[in-house]
Amino acid sequence: MKLAVYLPALNEAGTIGELLDAIPRRIRGITALEMIVIDDGSTDGTADVAFLHGARVIRHPRNLGTGRAFMSGVRAALAGGADIIVGMDADGQFAPRDIAALVAPIVNGTADVALCTRFGPHSTLTGRMPAAKRLGNRLLCKIISFTAEQEFTDVSCGFRAFTRDAALRVDIHSDFEYIHESLLTWHRFGQRVVEVELPVRAERAIGESRVLSSIPYYSLRAAPVLLGAIRDYSPLMFFGALALIALIPSVMIGAGVLVDWWRTGGAVEHTSLIVVSVGGVLMAVVLGSVALLADHLARMKYQVEEMVHTARIQDADIPERNRFTTPETRVPRHPRVN
Repeated sequence: MKLAVYLPALNEAGTIGELLDAIPRRIRGITALEMIVIDDGSTDGTADVAFLHGARVIRHPRNLGTGRAFMSGVRAALAGGADIIVGMDADGQFAPRDIAALVAPIVNGTADVALCTRFGPHSTLTGRMPAAKRLGNRLLCKIISFTAEQEFTDVSCGFRAFTRDAALRVDIHSDFEYIHESLLTWHRFGQRVVEVELPVRAERAIGESRVLSSIPYYSLRAAPVLLGAIRDYSPLMFFGALALIALIPSVMIGAGVLVDWWRTGGAVEHTSLIVVSVGGVLMAVVLGSVALLADHLARMKYQVEEMVHTARIQDADIPERNRFTTPETRVPRHPRVN
């Protein structure tokens, strides 16, 4: 079984060599190992250092973002024949020795995707993490857990492992964000997702975080991607919730006007409120119709994605039945009907 470890890197010449050297060459159940570095427009010689330390280097001519780096790493690993793929940041926050523990559930056949969690009941997070970042992680966990109907303690960690079949299912559309979108995609298609508690450093080994250097800016960029992923995961729930948000206040306003009309003997003095109430109800009806249409489109999209997945398997010359894709261990999850 071949393992590919890819590291997206932007100006990480100071840490990339040490990380590559520390990746264990012997892992239970793994017979071959490949290291891949995605040089996302570095200007400090990151690619040269990575090459000297034994990695295959994929270079982006300029900084394309974490989403593009993720897809480049996945494609390179698939092209190299990897059965399991591990993604880890090149900033020194994760220990390469923990790769063995991360891939263990996949090697044992009990999971298709393994996520490192920094906030589990027994996790060890060293260093200082800003309160705003902790709060943001907690909020995202609540949103993703509610949407996917599975409890997560950390959905934003960049250290994770997944099978070849899971890799063939992801198709990230954002240049910037990929973690939450890919997680919801895996869950929608019935991939078994587990969390693994591992020690993590809260701060980079060298320098400051480039992704979270500005939390408000990160939120503005990530929010549309997250909302789009939730919309695609469960459109009926997404648009249905919007319809209820429009309907309930409108009905309450209309009921208040009706009660006032009854008490005053038929005098109507709230024309503007009547307009708001009727307009809100009409908007709710439109949103409800959109919810039904979006749910129908989601089902069609699911079927198309299944055909694309089958085509990718055939292109990659993967046997129809292997330990990760047998019908006995995989029940595809159709778009949810609420």
